[in-house]
Amino acid sequence: IQNGKNTPITDAIISTMLSQNTTAANQNRAFASLKKAFPGGWNQVANETNISRIEDAIRVAGLAKIRAERMQSMLQTIQKERGEANFEYLQHFHVNADIQQELSRFKGMGPKTISCVLLFALGKPDFPVDTHVLRISKQMGWVPQSFSREAAYEYLNDHVPDQCKLDLHCLLVTHGKQCHKCAARGRAQFPPKEQWVCPMAAIKNGKLVVSAEVSSACFSPFDKKSTVLKEENRLESTPLLKSESSESNTNDNDSNHQITVKAEEVVSGGEAVKLEQEI
Repeated sequence: IQNGKNTPITDAIISTMLSQNTTAANQNRAFASLKKAFPGGWNQVANETNISRIEDAIRVAGLAKIRAERMQSMLQTIQKERGEANFEYLQHFHVNADIQQELSRFKGMGPKTISCVLLFALGKPDFPVDTHVLRISKQMGWVPQSFSREAAYEYLNDHVPDQCKLDLHCLLVTHGKQCHKCAARGRAQFPPKEQWVCPMAAIKNGKLVVSAEVSSACFSPFDKKSTVLKEENRLESTPLLKSESSESNTNDNDSNHQITVKAEEVVSGGEAVKLEQEI
């Protein structure tokens, strides 16, 4: 920003708003175009009298009229309240709930968008639930199939350890974009160059045998008693993670702490496939 002000939190908020219902490539193009069109920073965006200029700058992301109106209205409100059209004051908020309350009063700032701001812009322990995280969480049996994104967000944030939230979120999003088995409609957005066997392929119909070191996993099957969220259809129990040493009498020399997927048939893309994969 040429006016000398560094506004990483505001940049992250605007960029995250532009990410809604579009691709990452279009989000990045729209944000770069917006910054180029308004070199004076977010005050210039707030003070722009011809809103079509904002629309033109972000048109590549789609829904330009709605996004421009919400974005400018939000910046104008903060400018009026605090003298500057930026959200850098949020760094002085120490409680996630206070930040959520502050941001949720603006149109376009839904739970997932705010969660991303908390995690990536402010470095707070929060676990955003996007379409990939929701889909894989249901496949793994961490949440019931009937859970909405909001319900899954509440449950998973209570159960995912704070120190795991950033890495696990990024892992699930990346996996959801690359794995044919776990992608929506079986079509990966960024399929790997080399064919792989999904490490979660045997979760539903197979048996996962792991070392005792891994068997103390953070997740347990959804328990109706452990959350206040109402749920009529309780999920079947998640396949248990059993100790490799407890199922066989192998000695210590044979124990190499590897995860072995043992399944004769796992349905993948409507077809039964053989799995003899060791990872």
